[in-house]
Amino acid sequence: MVEDLCLQSSASRRSLLDKELMTCQSEIEQTYSVLRTYYERVSDPKQELNIKTLQFRLTGIKDLRTTLNNLAEHRVLDDIELFEIKHLAMLIAEVEKQMSLIGIPCQMPDLKEAVALLDPDGLHIATFYIYDSYSEELKRLRREREKEPQNEELFVLMQQEEERIRLTLSKQLQPFSQRILTAYNALIEIDINLAKALQMKQMQLSVPTVGESTSYTDMWQPEVKAVLKEKRMDYQTNSIRFDNNTTLIIGSNMGGKTVVLQTVALCQLLTQFGFGIPAREAQVAIKDEVLMAMADGQSIQSGLSSFAAEMLSINKIIQSARTQKRVLALIDEPARTTNPIEGTALVNGLLDVIADTKQSVIVVTHYNINATACRCYRVKGLENGKMNYTLEVTTANAVPHEALNIARELGIDTEWLKKTETYL
Repeated sequence: MVEDLCLQSSASRRSLLDKELMTCQSEIEQTYSVLRTYYERVSDPKQELNIKTLQFRLTGIKDLRTTLNNLAEHRVLDDIELFEIKHLAMLIAEVEKQMSLIGIPCQMPDLKEAVALLDPDGLHIATFYIYDSYSEELKRLRREREKEPQNEELFVLMQQEEERIRLTLSKQLQPFSQRILTAYNALIEIDINLAKALQMKQMQLSVPTVGESTSYTDMWQPEVKAVLKEKRMDYQTNSIRFDNNTTLIIGSNMGGKTVVLQTVALCQLLTQFGFGIPAREAQVAIKDEVLMAMADGQSIQSGLSSFAAEMLSINKIIQSARTQKRVLALIDEPARTTNPIEGTALVNGLLDVIADTKQSVIVVTHYNINATACRCYRVKGLENGKMNYTLEVTTANAVPHEALNIARELGIDTEWLKKTETYL
């Protein structure tokens, strides 16, 4: 989802990737309040030209971390750094004007005095050098140097005067350092919010609400949906609800259970990073940690088998679930790499242990289990030769036997299937 964002600057991308998971409800709600405003504007056809103009302005954001750090630490800025600050100050005025045309509230720090310091001739051009107007002495030395280009003494004197001016300018800019930093961060946030809003429009994402429980109505996995769209195939959305307890999803292989688990994880993270959500409606309970045990964890380097890696991963989830943190744990097909008898027992034992933690845990399995305390969803499965991935609440924990039917639909060798039926 981050890679899909149409960010206008590498500085914005770096800032976004440096952000931490939001765990405060008020912060998340404020983030979405701002995003809604952006979304309303980018959805207005009358604002299309203004939005494109704003995007063009935002391409002027440069990575100024080093420059701003040097200014904050009272170092003498060189010509490039002075240019960067001048360019930033002028860019802020342009962006503020464009934001006003679009109708998005934007209060930038006043940097007119900083611009005046770096534009003494009032040219309003985003370039910088040590202007003659900074010093009559510098102006005189430069004129003499033009007449005597080989005079090294004049050259040294001229360089010394320019360095004195840089020192003076650096000191004069000091009172504006915090305002410049604030404005720089504001520009980055505008770029990020605009990109998020445009993504919401393009992908038809929604803004979630924050609640005590989590529910998604007609959610989808964006990457899978995009792949299906390329193949001119429809994506079947799904809905799920869970609280601070254990939820079980059962169904045969190829039932879409893992995709549901991945999508729940994605939606949780997107919410706590302030993105649009791939669901028609969403209510999300905020968590301190999102933990996942998925796929094959076998590692030659670590010397762990698939089973050992899986057990250690799930054990970490159990330990975290027993803390005071708010946890969302997603466990895909636990004990799938061992024999079914022990695997079934391990899953039943896991569900008993997890239930005591009162955390939000979703477990996917194709084993028949006995956990009656869990909220249980079942994938509808094969219907009229097609897979129905819809989740339905069920009280029966027995997994449907659909492997052979699915294999037939895949065109698997008929002799193999006949032999299998004999064993059954």
